[in-house]
Amino acid sequence: MTGQLSFESLEELFAYFHSEDRCVEEIFQRKWPHGFVCPRCNHGEAYTIRSRRLPLYECRSCRHQCSLIAGTVMEGSHTALWKWLAAIWLISRTEEGINAVKLSRIIQVTYKTAWAMLHKLRAVMGAADAECPFDHDVRAALTYYGPDHTPLFELHPKEHPYLIAASVHADNSPTYVKMKQVLRNHLSSDKSLLTAGRTAFVSQHVSSITSKIDIMKHHFRFRRPDVLRYIADHVQAWINKTFHGLGGTYLQAYLNEYCYRRNLESQQVSIWERLTEQCLSMNTFTALAWRRCRRTCRKIMPLAA
Repeated sequence: MTGQLSFESLEELFAYFHSEDRCVEEIFQRKWPHGFVCPRCNHGEAYTIRSRRLPLYECRSCRHQCSLIAGTVMEGSHTALWKWLAAIWLISRTEEGINAVKLSRIIQVTYKTAWAMLHKLRAVMGAADAECPFDHDVRAALTYYGPDHTPLFELHPKEHPYLIAASVHADNSPTYVKMKQVLRNHLSSDKSLLTAGRTAFVSQHVSSITSKIDIMKHHFRFRRPDVLRYIADHVQAWINKTFHGLGGTYLQAYLNEYCYRRNLESQQVSIWERLTEQCLSMNTFTALAWRRCRRTCRKIMPLAA
């Protein structure tokens, strides 16, 4: 099995993945770390068919054929493998992430392809977050992404509500952060969170074993400077700087990306290694997650970041 890889620059990554064969070897070892396993019958031996661009593996027991990228984030893509690996590395960078315009220029693909690649990677991040509900004390607060100047008691069309929540240490420092959009019909006329909104968040994102849940239904009414507000301000600045602002349609995907990188960084886990593992391992998504990802990526918006 390939050991952990660390690249200080894009040039180092390009030098390592200098050929399609090197990329194939890396993806095979990530997908089947203990050797080929047939996805149909679990048999451990296969014939390799090399008449196509990428190897095809035929199970020696049931004759089921499986492509190298089936069941990975690359499934159905005709984009070169090194370009996918470069995209994974670039979105893993914690300094600012990357937008589709910049990615398309670096790896020489169309804007539409770069946008779809990044949203597939964000779908992986969202699927990983869904598998990690809060399991101890949770603090959350309602906030908004949108213009700086909005009416106090009326939700602006460009004002997008979401809950920022964290499991916290005794000193109130966050151990795990989630940001989830709130449906507009889960807000009252004075822009406070209704019981239905709280219930929806808890049922989807908080474990049943969690005993202490503190969700502020109004927009950041804290008596002192608070870490949740600091994170919310930081994510808004990051979105505006990297993507030059967003609408509400794809906001959740970008919130997922920010939280994914922040959580792994705080745990001192290699974001590149974890994301590569989750993108290339078999069964990264449930069938539902795949359908959502493909449906999203078919709705390419000309001005999406």
